[in-house]
This record gives sequence, C-alpha cells and structure tokens, in this order.
Amino acid sequence: MQNEFSILMVCTGNICRSPMAENLLAKMVQDISEVRIMSAGTHAMVGEPMFPISQQIAQSYGAEDLESHRARQVTDELLKASDLVLTMTREQRRFVVESNPHVTRRAFTLREFSRLASVTTDEMLAADLETIKDFNVDKLRTAVQSVSLSRSQVSPVSEPAELEVIDPYGQPAAVHQDSAEQLVPAIESVADLIRRALIVTKT
Repeated sequence: MQNEFSILMVCTGNICRSPMAENLLAKMVQDISEVRIMSAGTHAMVGEPMFPISQQIAQSYGAEDLESHRARQVTDELLKASDLVLTMTREQRRFVVESNPHVTRRAFTLREFSRLASVTTDEMLAADLETIKDFNVDKLRTAVQSVSLSRSQVSPVSEPAELEVIDPYGQPAAVHQDSAEQLVPAIESVADLIRRALIVTKT
C-alpha cells in the first residue's frame, strides 16, 4: 500500500527464522505506524505454527504474540507489496529475485543489509533524503536505496556464510540459539536504520 513501508522476511519453511525476525522487528518499531512487517517461506510448511524452540528463543528476546503465526508461501503478490525483502540466505535471495526481478534492488540477505546499514552514515542518509520533507514512507524507501548504494563502501566478505543466518530446523537447541545470535543483531541494525532515516537532517 502507498501509505505503508512493507518489509518481507523470508526463510525456507517460515516456521523458525523468518517469523522470529518478523516478530522481533515488529516489536522494535511498533511505535512507527507506517511500517508493516510480514514473513513467508520459499518452500513454506503452509499452515504450520512457529517451531516451539524458535518461539521460546524469540520470547526470550522480547517477541510477543507468536502463537498466531501460520507459515505461508512467498508469492508474487507479497513481493510486489514489499519495499524491502530480507532473506536468511543467498539462495533464498536468489529465489525471490528469480521469482520477481523487480525486487532485485530492494532484496538483501538480512545480514548483508545489516552490514551495509552499518556503513550508511547519517550524512549519507541526509544527503539522499534532502528533498523529502514529511512523508515517512518515502523516507524509508529512499533509505533502502541509500543502503544499496553503500555496497561500494564495503569490501567483500571472506566467507559468504557471514551474510547468512544458519538454518536451525531439525537441529539441537544450541543451533537454534546460534541462529538467533546471528539474527538478532542484524534485526537491531534494521530497526536502527529505520529510526535514523526518520530523524536524520542534513547538516
């Protein structure tokens, strides 16, 4: 919708990583009414609830209302409606881009977006947002473009796995915790970028 900034979190089954990311980010930006956060899976276990261990870990980080989650499949309609698509792996990003090439410039792995957001300074945001006065949705869409342009500011990672959140499905509880420890700081970085984009002014 025109008056919303929509973020789509994507993993494989939509029962572990992406619903955790969806709910944690929703909690962090709940006071920003224009932001809408969704999740889906590239090979979703459609209709299934969030995995119990993932629920428990997400709750330990402050997520709420997890019981109502039901997995759904990534669709072209969801991609078209999304201003920012954040996947857990590079393969999932490839999936969504091949499904809808129009999302290429606004699709990232979650940890890639976090890495780029960390080098997107307030000065860079202010310069890009200079002509946008009041409309928060336009500010956030422009901020995504700013983050994308920051690719030129960072060197390639030595290990591509650094851009991914490991899949905990079917793994011991310790792997679920490891996955969350990769995911949560990246989500915090997304929330920080959203807030910075809404308050930054050109100096």
